[in-house]
Amino acid sequence: MKDHANSQHDARSDAAMADACLVRPWWFLEFPEPLEARFRRQGLHRRLETITAFGGLAIAFFLALVLPDLLMTPSVMPVSLWMRLVVFPAVVIAGLWWIRRHPSPRALENMVAMAGMLAAALEVGILYAAQHMWAYPRVVELNIVVVFVCAIARFRPAVYTCLFVLGMHFVASAVLPDPTSVLGVSTTVLLVTTIAFSLSAAFKLERDERLAFLMDVREQALEAELQQANERLAKVATTDPLTGVPNRRAFDAFLADSWSRSTQERRPLGLIMLDIDWFKRYNDLHGHQAGDRCLMSVAQAAQTCLRRTGDLVARLGGEEFAVVMADADAAAVSAAAERIRQAVSQLALPHGASPFQVVTVSVGLSALAGADVEPAYASPQDLVAAADEALYQAKQRGRNRVADAAWQEQAA
Repeated sequence: MKDHANSQHDARSDAAMADACLVRPWWFLEFPEPLEARFRRQGLHRRLETITAFGGLAIAFFLALVLPDLLMTPSVMPVSLWMRLVVFPAVVIAGLWWIRRHPSPRALENMVAMAGMLAAALEVGILYAAQHMWAYPRVVELNIVVVFVCAIARFRPAVYTCLFVLGMHFVASAVLPDPTSVLGVSTTVLLVTTIAFSLSAAFKLERDERLAFLMDVREQALEAELQQANERLAKVATTDPLTGVPNRRAFDAFLADSWSRSTQERRPLGLIMLDIDWFKRYNDLHGHQAGDRCLMSVAQAAQTCLRRTGDLVARLGGEEFAVVMADADAAAVSAAAERIRQAVSQLALPHGASPFQVVTVSVGLSALAGADVEPAYASPQDLVAAADEALYQAKQRGRNRVADAAWQEQAA
């Protein structure tokens, strides 16, 4: 019951948080902490696979820039090969190896940003080592870093990377000779424009992903609430509202299922029918509220007498109850019936209209032996009819007693 209540609370809480996030201004990205943590955890595996694949592409792209090094600044080749073939691939591969062994949503996103920063720093270092007239024009290669990072990183790490790249651009502008004296403005405008468009795209991609996540959360919450409502309806439909035990509908379904298993597996099956003695007189004398309390007490007493989780106590209507005992032979059923009769008597509920002066029950039972599926009883209805006939015999012979389907009695 506690778990069910918790699941209801979680569904409502998720739906409420999702609704609150959906009406926030468009520039808000991150969710409240519980929802944010769920968003990151839910997409961790997919993000890990995506970033691993892009990590390989990043190594390939960074290595491909060795061709401009060779054609435009050949003097820097030793440094270029060391940076592009060893340093960057080693750092990226080590980072991917570590993050796959210790997956963390935030560490994964930060690793993307750090890889982009490393690429920008190494690129500026290679150009600085060249000190060639064609070195400064090549700062436009920093635009590749911006576009690449913004294509895969979350918006916030992408912002950090772009700011770092912009800083490295200004460093390059300060330490590299500009042969034309006008490239600085052009390359800066180009980089700023690239950053603006790339960050806009990164923001839209993440926002769309988050909106899809919120809609999924709301759908899941609505499905959970619908399922819980259906479960409540099913429970109401199969539970007696007064006593809390299963009702006639649940009894019929359980008996049919138990009968099917018993006949297929040739296992015994027992049925007990019990009726509160002189219950109409009890209601007339003590009142209907007392009668309701009496019914609840009898149902509880019957339940406490059953020792197996597979047994079922049901209220069939009025003052009549039934007990289904799967995989129980006649002796076990008879013993359980007597325990129930004694338990009700020991409640000592006053009954001024009964010769026993306390509330008692009459009990009838029938049992299906596993080896005698036929011809003893041909259907569950026959088993019920036999137990009902035994109950009638118990009443006829004085009440407050147990009778089996063969009309054998155990006196009170």
